[in-house]
Amino acid sequence: MSFKIFSLQLLGKIKPVEKIEIQRKNLWNDYQEFLQVENSDELKEYLDLEKFIQSAEFVNRKKEIQRMQFKGSKEEKLLKEFEQLKKAGHIKKYFKLKDSPQLKRFITLKGSDKLKEYHQLKEYVENGNFSKEKEEMHRLVFKGSVEQSKEKEYNKLKKQPGIKIFYELHQSEILKRHDAISHTEKLKKYLELKNISVADKEKKHELKKLKNDNEIKSYLKLEHSKKLKLYRETADSYNLKRFEELKVEIESEAFKKRIDYLKDKKKFEKTEAFKNWSRFKELASSDDIKFFLKFEKSPQLDNYYKVADSADLKRFNELSSLIASEDFLKRKAYLEDSKKWGKSEEYAREQKYLEMKKRPHLVKYFKYKGTDAFDFYTYWDVSFEDAFQGGKLDVEKWSTLSPWADKAIGRNYSLPGDLHVYTNGENITCESKLVIETRKEKVDGMIWKMSAGFIPAEFDYTSGLVSTAKSFRQEDGIFEAKIKFNPVKETVSSFVLQGEKAYPGIYLLEMGAKNRIGISSQNEKGKLTINGLDISNLKKGKWYIFTLEKSDNSLVWKINETEVLRLENRHIDFPLHISLFSLVISQVPGSLLPVRFQTEWIKCYKKK
Repeated sequence: MSFKIFSLQLLGKIKPVEKIEIQRKNLWNDYQEFLQVENSDELKEYLDLEKFIQSAEFVNRKKEIQRMQFKGSKEEKLLKEFEQLKKAGHIKKYFKLKDSPQLKRFITLKGSDKLKEYHQLKEYVENGNFSKEKEEMHRLVFKGSVEQSKEKEYNKLKKQPGIKIFYELHQSEILKRHDAISHTEKLKKYLELKNISVADKEKKHELKKLKNDNEIKSYLKLEHSKKLKLYRETADSYNLKRFEELKVEIESEAFKKRIDYLKDKKKFEKTEAFKNWSRFKELASSDDIKFFLKFEKSPQLDNYYKVADSADLKRFNELSSLIASEDFLKRKAYLEDSKKWGKSEEYAREQKYLEMKKRPHLVKYFKYKGTDAFDFYTYWDVSFEDAFQGGKLDVEKWSTLSPWADKAIGRNYSLPGDLHVYTNGENITCESKLVIETRKEKVDGMIWKMSAGFIPAEFDYTSGLVSTAKSFRQEDGIFEAKIKFNPVKETVSSFVLQGEKAYPGIYLLEMGAKNRIGISSQNEKGKLTINGLDISNLKKGKWYIFTLEKSDNSLVWKINETEVLRLENRHIDFPLHISLFSLVISQVPGSLLPVRFQTEWIKCYKKK
């Protein structure tokens, strides 16, 4: 029995778990509300209001509002300034012309295509290419032109004998017959007999006959004529080529039109330049253009433009809009109101601040602000938790195999002396809490013996085991669980933190034959020993929150938030996983069966 646990309970140091959970729930809810308020626009508004209400600006503003009146105010000065400008001569003349028909006509004409055309034509006629185009048009005559030169050259070539003869013979029937005879056998025979000495009477007779042949006579006559010679000289000559070029050009419609154009004495009147000049004269004499040019130079328009861009008009318009505005009229009425403070924004903000100051959630916020009440939430994060709500074990978090059995043969096994075997989850239920049931039922399993290895065996009891070896390990931090303290001396139910090896381990709780917390190790005989604290004095059948806080070598155990044990151990410097299990060490009376090891929730935390 532990006197320490007895004393703590006697002195009321170990508070009821129900009270702790209510306090935790309330604190957590307060923390959530605190965060909500802290990040809210409402708090920002309240702090801004507080800063404003407590400022010298607010105090001075209150005094200022209460002293305000229309007489001598800025608004009265603005009204007087507006009346003076309204009576000014140049302003009155400006507004007289502003909406007049003359100005409307002038503005309409100023942006019109008609005026734009007038200015463009005026620029063209007076400063543009009009004069140049007119002079050029008068210089465009047939006499002395390129066209006249070409016509003269053409007529001269046309009179040349060679060109006349060429066109006389070219493609004529005479020339075609001449060319036809030149390829005949008859001519060939004649030329052959003519060029040799003929002794043979028969050949002489044939030659004579050929000389008298009309075709040959015609051929020889043309062949030796000057006409054919001149034709052949002309056929490939430059003059013939030039003549044909000129002939094509001069006989073309374009050339003829060009000649007619150059000889036309009224061609200028047909030009675009003449049309533009005529249009300019027409526009210059129109009523609209005459009006525009005269009005453009008038004194009233000059005054209009000067005033339009003046600071006086700008100020007059500003004041006119300002004085007629709803804001000015309200301001004037406000300055004349003796109860203006109660209607002011500052007064409304002051009342809003006083109302907000009484709001319960803001009162609670400032109660916690600056305290250490929420330090736990500030410095710690949940690293693992399970409240066993799903109706079945979460296989993503828990395994029903011990890590050593999983590595060895892939199924749970027992050790010599065990009266039970761990099933593969059949003894585990999750209905709003984790329950590991130890039952009396015969079942086959495996037992490990050093000399023989794994051998089949029959067991009288089944039990269960859960482990986070595959899903969660943590070296330092807080490990906490709500467990029902209900020991049965024939069994051992444990919540253990272990590494890759079974020893050393940290017992958050062992209950049954022995009820204790502490650090486990294996003695020289291979038996489990625990350096820790006996907790047998805890009330049976009650729920407790068991906590371990580990930081480097320091380990602190708490029960219902009260520290009960503190140890130093430098050997536990490795990540720890959670194991919960129940084992049977002796025959369990039937009245105690099934033995139920109950855990309502588990939470682990690590430093942020």
